[in-house]
Amino acid sequence: MRRWPAIGIALALAAGAAVLWLRPAPQPLANAAQPASAAPAGAPADGPPAPAGTAEASAPAAIEFAGTDLYTVRTGTIARTIPVTGTLTPVERTTVKAKLAGDIVELAVREGEAVRQGQLLARFDPTDFELRVREREAQLRSAQAQLAQAQRTLENNRRLLEKQFISQNAFDNASSAVDVAVAARDAAAAQLNQARKALADTRIAAPMSGIVAERFAQVGEKLPADARILSIVDLSRMEIEAPVPASEIAAVRIGQPVSLSIEGIDGEQVGRVARINPGTQAGTRSVPIYIALSFPAGEARVRAGMFAQGRLALDERRDVLVVPLAAIRDAGGRQFVYLIDGGRLAERDLRVGLRDESAPAGQGAVGLAEVREGLKAGDSIVGVNLGTLRTGSRVAIAPATAAKPSATPGGAPRP
Repeated sequence: MRRWPAIGIALALAAGAAVLWLRPAPQPLANAAQPASAAPAGAPADGPPAPAGTAEASAPAAIEFAGTDLYTVRTGTIARTIPVTGTLTPVERTTVKAKLAGDIVELAVREGEAVRQGQLLARFDPTDFELRVREREAQLRSAQAQLAQAQRTLENNRRLLEKQFISQNAFDNASSAVDVAVAARDAAAAQLNQARKALADTRIAAPMSGIVAERFAQVGEKLPADARILSIVDLSRMEIEAPVPASEIAAVRIGQPVSLSIEGIDGEQVGRVARINPGTQAGTRSVPIYIALSFPAGEARVRAGMFAQGRLALDERRDVLVVPLAAIRDAGGRQFVYLIDGGRLAERDLRVGLRDESAPAGQGAVGLAEVREGLKAGDSIVGVNLGTLRTGSRVAIAPATAAKPSATPGGAPRP
């Protein structure tokens, strides 16, 4: 009978242990006080968290672009060009030389001075030439006097011959004397003209209008005939000799325009192909072409020898779709751009035609490409190279007054 109380106590202890085991554990106090606004990203404030892997939890972050990062596809003109370089060479230039030997007593111009055609440039000592002119004039007067005497003798002999006072042979001799006197007079006249020309050649006049480029003589020097005195250049008409690859020369034509930038001169200058050399240059296999440029008379900035570079358009297409070269991406043998489609970023494959690496593309960028397939006018694309972007990302445009933000590779916005 004493075993029953012990069995009752054991059953009571077992029941109490079972109650403690089955009671739920209390929630932590911090979790119980957490506000709904602190719920994890991707979970609604009044519901359970979204399961991992759903579209709502994995959607890419929005990319914010500046307005200058985007480009609207439009039509334009594009050309296939090749670079050309060369130096400016005057088309008209001359070297003024001495026509006779003598001493220079005057040199009226110096380097850099403008001269007009016919203007006096230099003067030789004329003393010897003036004396020679006087000598030739005296010889001419003597020859004229001898001719007059021979003619009077001939007239007298003619009257004597009519009266049979002289023979025919004597008359013929008088006639021959007149012919000799005429020849002597003509020779003296020619020598006088030659002496006068030599005297005139002591004054050197400008054969053309232009700028004195160089002086080769000084006052007081004794120069031989054909010695150089001055060189004159006309800077209003210039020419550039530029080599063109033989593989491209078939597309070059006389009269083609060439856009050039000349060192020291602001703005773009336009020249035209004036001539094409018939052969290639030895060692380079290039063909020289000659580009003509015209400048206003008295243009102070232009100088011979200035370096010029530019581009010659070989093939031009108008009213075609164009995009900046910086917008085109190359990956795995395909070319594409980032297109803004429905407010999200997408890749769009292209077929590209002509490329012009020197054409202005806006916002200070350079280089355009023709789009043959893949885009239409009005499409909005990323016009600059921002690296790799995440397709499918939402696109936002930063306000124009805000500091320029741009996307970083991977789709994350750049502050």
